[in-house]
Amino acid sequence: MKLRRLAVRTALSGAALLAALSATGVVHADTGTGPLTAEEAVVRAALQNPTLKAAILDATAARQAVAAEEGARKPTLVASATGDYTERLHTGAEPGRTDSKSAGAQVAVKYTTDIGTQLEVGTTADATWGTSSGIAAATPAGPTYTGTGYVTVRQPLLRGAGTDAVLAPLKQAQSSATAAERDREATASQTALDVLNAYWELWYADQAVQVQQDALTVAEKQVQDAKTRANNIGTASQVDVLQFTTSAASIADALSQARANCSARAIELGRLLGVDPKEAASLDATGDPPSLGDVPPATTITQAVLDHSPELAALRAQLDTARTRVSVAQNANQPRLDLFATAQAGTLWANDNLPGLVLPGGRPAYSIVGGVEFELPFGGGRAPADAARANTELQASEARYEARVDALTAQANSLRVSLDAAAEQVNLATETARSAAALADAEHQRLVLGTTTSADVVKAEQTQREAELRQRRAVVNQVTSRFELEHATGALLDRFAGTLGRQS
Repeated sequence: MKLRRLAVRTALSGAALLAALSATGVVHADTGTGPLTAEEAVVRAALQNPTLKAAILDATAARQAVAAEEGARKPTLVASATGDYTERLHTGAEPGRTDSKSAGAQVAVKYTTDIGTQLEVGTTADATWGTSSGIAAATPAGPTYTGTGYVTVRQPLLRGAGTDAVLAPLKQAQSSATAAERDREATASQTALDVLNAYWELWYADQAVQVQQDALTVAEKQVQDAKTRANNIGTASQVDVLQFTTSAASIADALSQARANCSARAIELGRLLGVDPKEAASLDATGDPPSLGDVPPATTITQAVLDHSPELAALRAQLDTARTRVSVAQNANQPRLDLFATAQAGTLWANDNLPGLVLPGGRPAYSIVGGVEFELPFGGGRAPADAARANTELQASEARYEARVDALTAQANSLRVSLDAAAEQVNLATETARSAAALADAEHQRLVLGTTTSADVVKAEQTQREAELRQRRAVVNQVTSRFELEHATGALLDRFAGTLGRQS
């Protein structure tokens, strides 16, 4: 159960938990159709929603790009082996030919430091021998062996110098990975919001079907009672029968429309859950409206949006990536001025002229080469325009970020106001539905006593149905507005973190 404990650690944010559970498969939810709660719908979306899967894979790919750039910073080993055979013709006192053979090997290690210093440390070794032939007998030349060790250093002073230039690919990959992770969290939160909105719309559609079904049952009974009283008892007229029959037909039509709407809402929820439309038609939202708790005070909402909004976090990560591109472009918009130096030491020994490893002069041969290299494109090249474009794109991204901050903070504060109104509407609609039900019951009793008409009863029952539907719509509006506020402030998935952990 190690994965379970890892999944429910409080250190994980809700978005990270949802993405981690869905990516690693820790969550196990029933993927069938039928009745489900809102929590189960969110869990299924974590496992099956294609958009969320794509965001998780994008984040994984971005992390793999970081690993690739980290691997590119490691030293490189270069090794080679060569062989050569050459013949040359010559004239003179003894015309003939000379052939030579050689075999060589080289091993070197290359590395670039964080400040741009390019280092290469290596060694070479080779053996050469040959034969001269002419009128006289061929004269073989014994093998000669050489070995050389060398160190090459190149230090950029302008373009390519410093950690900003050298580590730019790694920083870009890291910024892109962070942006992809923030996008994944934003997608997870948006997916949860979409699922919850679709779920509660399906819940309302289910409730509408139930209201109309209950009303049709009552209306059909009223039709039968009216026929009995009109044909057998004589306490009702055919007008009453027609009144109730017309009402029942109208309710049946409303029920048919409610069922069609319910199927459409189920298919939409199924799409978000990755369920085939044929199977999704049987989805049923059976959950009860959740306990929403206290609404955050208006003074803290703006700061919560700035600190925790997954969308703003993704935009900030994209700004970091844009700033890195500006740094790279500005570095490229410089002349190249490099210092370089190579130092090497070589040895020589031959079977014929020198015994063993004895060297001429008693020491190896040394050489040092150093210099300065300068490069400047005529007319400046494309680098100035690239740097200007990168800076302009950064400014545009910053402007879009500020615009989105203003939009999200305004939206969150508007939702805060709407929630207050929604709570009041729920209370008023509940009281209205209760009064309408009492009125319909009273009108029915009066009809039995003969003190009212069937038209008044039908009207009262229609008012009751409309009041019940308005009450349920008010509940859905309150719930979805609260979820939208939590999404804007980055708190939506925290609501389901415990549920997701219990599913593991």
